[in-house]
Amino acid sequence: MLFSNLFVSKHRKIDFSINITIQDLANVPLVSGIYHVKWKLKNAEHTSGSTSRSPIRDHSIFWGYPINTLAHLVISKDNILGPCELKLQVFQEIGGSKDVSFIGKLTVNLSEYAGSGLVSRRYLLDECKFNSTIKLSIRMDQVSESITSYDTPPLKKQQAFIDIPTMIINERQAQSEQQSTSSSDNQEIKRSKSSSALPQYCRQVTPFHNTDDPSPTDLVDKLFKNKQ
Repeated sequence: MLFSNLFVSKHRKIDFSINITIQDLANVPLVSGIYHVKWKLKNAEHTSGSTSRSPIRDHSIFWGYPINTLAHLVISKDNILGPCELKLQVFQEIGGSKDVSFIGKLTVNLSEYAGSGLVSRRYLLDECKFNSTIKLSIRMDQVSESITSYDTPPLKKQQAFIDIPTMIINERQAQSEQQSTSSSDNQEIKRSKSSSALPQYCRQVTPFHNTDDPSPTDLVDKLFKNKQ
């Protein structure tokens, strides 16, 4: 925890469990080399590390590297959740040599995704000679004893975008939920129509109801009139 946080009131301090997966690097116009990612995370119990060294295949590098840690953050006086910056640097090694080339870097404020569940995004690398994108899966959940309300900082949409497979999955889930709701509404309408039509149907088909048949009282009155 930062020294400055010692002077912050307890109700403004908040802890989060952070689960990150560095998935892959895509759109790399090279055919050889070994790649790895160095990461640093502020305000967390585990603050740095590195992925495995992986080869390039079909212009992509796959890691699936997990980062699981706990972060101690502070809510500002404006009720905005303080920053939790993840910094990534991508490097390339060629031919097993010790010469390492810098590919690009990325800085993500994880606080933008707090309380949003599991989110997968692709990010365009900064200072990269290519338009290479790195895919991250992020989940950030509050673990403090008392649930504290806060506002997340705005998402930098110009930096992040949803990749096509994730977009397709989200669209299919939305369509499935819409179809389920529509089907439920249609069944309710059908039941309502059936209920309203039932009395009318019974009046139409019942053999015991005929408006032309005289009532018992009419028969008795007619009988006495004939006798008179």
